[in-house]
Formats: sequence, structure tokens, C-alpha cells
Amino acid sequence: MDLSRYARLNAFPRPTPLEEMPRLRAAIGCRPRLFVKRDDTTIVGLGGNKTRKLDFVMAEALAQGADVAVTTAGVQSNHCRQTLAFARRCGMECHLVLTGDEPAERQGNVLIFTILGAKMHFIGEERDPDAYMAELAAQLRQQGRRPAVIPIGASTPLGALGYVESVLEVAEQAGAAGVAFGHAFLPSGSAGTQAGAEVGARAAYPNMRIHGVSVSRDASGQQAKVAELTNETFAFLGLDMAVTPADIIVHDEYYGGRYGVPTPAGIAAIKLLGRTEGLITDPVYTGKALSGMIDLLKKGRLDDAEAVLFFHTGGFPAVFAQADQFQRE
Repeated sequence: MDLSRYARLNAFPRPTPLEEMPRLRAAIGCRPRLFVKRDDTTIVGLGGNKTRKLDFVMAEALAQGADVAVTTAGVQSNHCRQTLAFARRCGMECHLVLTGDEPAERQGNVLIFTILGAKMHFIGEERDPDAYMAELAAQLRQQGRRPAVIPIGASTPLGALGYVESVLEVAEQAGAAGVAFGHAFLPSGSAGTQAGAEVGARAAYPNMRIHGVSVSRDASGQQAKVAELTNETFAFLGLDMAVTPADIIVHDEYYGGRYGVPTPAGIAAIKLLGRTEGLITDPVYTGKALSGMIDLLKKGRLDDAEAVLFFHTGGFPAVFAQADQFQRE
């Protein structure tokens, strides 16, 4: 599949590394070999999965003449951090519509927002962030500005190309390494990462099943959300393919009932990966996805695969925002 016809900023080196995790495998005692796709190394704004999406989305914004970016997510949003960093690299101002209250202390991603000079709008949890963004964009246009309004997670068909691309890299890297992946795990929230991976896998690496570990909602709701964006991305690429929600794998046992709330299993998974492979994951996204993968490996439910892949989608600044979770053994 050729993605070269879509403009991108080429803001980070490709491909990102594919690394084996033998010490984690030994600690778990599982049969499949374990690998990690290091999308935490995508550089811009301290890296992460949104960098792949924004490389396409911000290229389009520049082409349309945007001079200010407007986006939304939670107070400790990785997406907002990376969008802000891209905006600064592109010479743009950036407004962040943050769904929560301003914290007493600026730590984690909020500290990065402050360093990079974001215009922060803390709107609480009751207001509609999309409506707020629309009003803000209208105000900016009245001032003669040209805003690019970027949906949460940059989860559009164009943004999903970032994870089509990541899976294409995996397929090539797996072939070069002589390894076959039967399952791949990633956190699933605004759906763009999983939808892009679904498209990439089904079009170019169909033997690898994508497992989304929900970070914010029940499986049925997330399956529908991912399936819708997957089909929109197939259409965007001109591929005569389609999925139903039943085709999408989502695990909702691991997010703890609410977005952003750490779980004991997630904290344990973060420590285990750190102490076996020296990799840092976060308690909001990657730690919960990792805990789901570890649980299923321990139960033998992935033993049909020669190897299992974990997409490290970044997010480590959240560790500092939730430092109290790591004060004790």
C-alpha cells in the first residue's frame, strides 16, 4: 500500500524500532515471543502515537494556510501535548480546550503545555468541548486568524493513516526479522490508532489480529466507534473493504471503570516492564494496555501465536502527574 500521495511533515525518523522483549517474556513465563513497536520514539513533543497522526493532519493544516491550531482532550492529554509541539514547529499559536479543572500544581503534560506556551482553556467536565472549540474558532476567524480545528486524538481518516503506516512498517520489519505476529496490542481511546492499525493489518498483514484495550468505555461502544472509523479510512484510501463492530477486538476489563484512573494491575505492569526491559509506560493508556496483554498471556489465551506485539504509544509524562501511585512498592 502506497501512502506517498498523502502530504506529511516527515517530522520524525521512520521506521520506528521493533525490539524483542525476552526478559519480560521470561518474567511472565509465556510461550509466545514478545516484541515492542517503539512509537514512543517519534520525537516531536516527547513522542507518542499522536505524532504519527499529526504528521499527516498538520501537513494538511499548513497546506490550507492555518496559523493557529485548536484542539481538545483531557487535562493531562498526550494528544494536546503533541499537537502543541507540532503547532510550535509550524510557527502556529495553539489553543487547548481541556475537559477538566485547572490543577493546583502544573505537572506532567500541563507542565509541558506551560513551557510551550499554550493558550489553555479549562472548561470543566460538563461543557461540550466540541461546541466550545467551534465558538473559539469562530472568534479567531473574526479576528482575522485561520484556525485549524483538530478533533480529539486527531482521529480522522487522514490521521488514522499514521497507524496504517505503523503496521506497514511492522510487516516489513517482521519479514526482515523472520518472525510472525499473531496478535498485537494497543490502547484504544479516540479510536484513530486502532482503526488505522485495523486497516493496515487487514490490507497488508492479515494474520496479525489487533487487540484494542479500552481506556474509557465498554467494549460494545468502543467496537462501534473503531469500526466506523475503520470503514471511513478504507473508503478514504479507496479500498473495497469493510468491517462490522463484531470484527473488532476490544477488551474493557482493564481500564478501571473511568478514564485516567490508575489501576493496580496497570501500575504493576508499568513496574514489571520497567524492571525487565527498561521501558517507561504510563498509567492512563499504555500501562493499562500492557496489563491486558500480560493477563491474557498468563492465561494462555495468546498461545496460538509465535509472537505477540505491543505498540508502545508513549505518554510517559503522565507518570509524573500521578507520581503518588509510585511512591510505594
